[in-house]
Parts: sequence; C-alpha cells; structure tokens
Amino acid sequence: MKTANYHQRIIDYYEESENAYKDAWDLGKSFAIHFGYWDESVHSFRQSLTKMNEVMAIAARVKPGERVLDAGCGVGGSSIFLAGWAGCRVTGITLSERQKEQAIQNANLKKVNSLVDFRVMDYCATDFPDKSFDVVWGCESICYAEDKVKFIKEAYRLLRPGGRLVVADGFVTKFENNDHPVLRQWLDGWQVNYLETIERFCVFMKQEGFSDILFKDISTYTASSSVRLYRYYFLASFYVWWKKITSSRRFSDIQKKNIKACKFQYIGLSKKLWQYGLVVGEK
Repeated sequence: MKTANYHQRIIDYYEESENAYKDAWDLGKSFAIHFGYWDESVHSFRQSLTKMNEVMAIAARVKPGERVLDAGCGVGGSSIFLAGWAGCRVTGITLSERQKEQAIQNANLKKVNSLVDFRVMDYCATDFPDKSFDVVWGCESICYAEDKVKFIKEAYRLLRPGGRLVVADGFVTKFENNDHPVLRQWLDGWQVNYLETIERFCVFMKQEGFSDILFKDISTYTASSSVRLYRYYFLASFYVWWKKITSSRRFSDIQKKNIKACKFQYIGLSKKLWQYGLVVGEK
C-alpha cells in the first residue's frame, strides 16, 4: 500500500465520520476521539475523556514549560488539555488540513492559542530538528502509523535526552490476530492497517534506545467506552436502515463500515484478541 493512498484513506475516514463522532462521541465539546479512562473518580463520558489525558500526562511526567509533540492531534483535544493542565507548549500535527483548522478554532475558543500550534504533517517523517521536544504524545493515533517502527525512530530523534514517549492505544494480543475476521472488520472499518503487540512495540522501543519502558494493560478502564460503542452500533444501524427506506440521504461505504466496526471492536476485546495499553519510555 502506497503511503499517499493510505494517508488519504485516513483523511477521508475522519472527514466522512465527523458527524458520527459529534453525535456519539461529544466531539464538538470535548474535541476528543478516544476511548477515555473510567476509574472511580469518573462519573460521565466526558469526564472519562479528560481522565485519559490526565493519566497519560502523569505517566509521561509532563511539566510546565515543556515542549510536547501531539502526534496525530485530531481536532486538538489533547493539545488543548496539556496547555491548560500543565502550561506546556504543544505542537499538534495531523494529516488533515480540515482537522488542523478545526484544532486552531478550538484552541482559540479555549483561549490557549498562545501555547499551541497545529500543522499538517506525517508523524513518521516530520521536518522538526533533532531534540525538539521533551514529550512525544500519541493518544489513539499511533495505530494509524503505516510502519510503527518508523514512528518510534522518529519519536526518538525528536526527543531531547530525558524526553519521554507516551502512547495510549490498542494492541493485538498476538500479531497474527491482525488477520482474524473479527479484527479485520473492526480495523478496516476504522481504516487502520494493523496493530502491534505490546511485546513487539516495547522491543522496538528498546532497540531504538528507549529505557525505563513501562507498559500497563488498561483495558478494564476503557471497557465502558467499548460497550458504549457496541450499543451505538445498534442505534446507528437502525438509523442507516431508516435513511435507506425513506430514500433520504444515504450513508457512504466508509460511514457504514465505521458503524459496523463499533460492533467488532467490542467482540474483539471480549475475545481478548486485542487489549488497550499505555506505554511510556525515556530517551
């Protein structure tokens, strides 16, 4: 698969799925597209989205005044959170020009535009100088890397000595699970080429030079959002059917596959074909 074609598929997916994320995932207010983190302090879905950012920031030991690269920033949710929570300087990068413009608007709305900036760029091949950042941050975005090893190499290059890489994302429990019919219907529906195992991901980090690598399976803390997506599948499927019989606006193939993926991510998690992990390493 050519990089340009794969990247365009990701861009198209997020543009065509934007309304679904607004309806089901609070995108218009939370600016977040991730599973969230549910612990005893969380009492609502929106709180879970913020909590995931907090958990990642604490794990990465983000400090005021540090420089953070939000790799795959979407519409700016994590970047905006980090600027407000830690007072750090954040650069968010995305493949989508539309997402970049939305992120700028959202940062202006939250009045943190002096601390954040957004650019269209491939996080596996940036044009930033060596040792530009204290933290490289990937919240449910690194699954989209065409080659996860290339991302790790680029993250290492961009980090200053003592800098940290933090990733929260899905990982298959066995690499061959990428070919499992259940996972393929999930991953293809969300335009993800493949997932790494946490073992392989950590080995790649170690080979590149990262130390103090820590991994935590946080599937238990994301399970509520997995169930939420599963329930959304039934509601959205009925809506697709209703649109079809009323001959009103039809759903595209990307939109229909996105809805079906909500079902199969839950089945895959239930069958332990994948897990949700948090990994941190230091340069």
